[in-house]
Amino acid sequence: MLVKKISFVRPTLLEEIPDIEDYNLDVFVELEDGYTYTVVIATAKNIVSLMDKEKTNFSEPGNPFIIVRKLTKEIIEEAVKAYAENDAYWLKFYHFAGEVDTAVFNRLQAEHTEYLKELDELDNS
Repeated sequence: MLVKKISFVRPTLLEEIPDIEDYNLDVFVELEDGYTYTVVIATAKNIVSLMDKEKTNFSEPGNPFIIVRKLTKEIIEEAVKAYAENDAYWLKFYHFAGEVDTAVFNRLQAEHTEYLKELDELDNS
């Protein structure tokens, strides 16, 4: 899907970042259909910094990050455009990830289990 606009909480935010290799920020992405998605873009180094701060050996569960090497306008645009491909599947996934009811996953699991049973029956017939 075509990206119409990429924006930040403040227009000058990118210039204010103290370390473009260790930071994360909310990014607003407006697509051609007029809907604006919000995603968090973080650097790999920032993920490690967050684990150090939280004293964990893994990234805590929560809303997912789009991970980049550096927070520059060009890299953010490149990442956002990639996530907007295929009808914005991954952009939508990252935007709505924290809002999906687990019943959706349970239904998908039940459907997949049924599919596997059917395959097993075909193999054994």
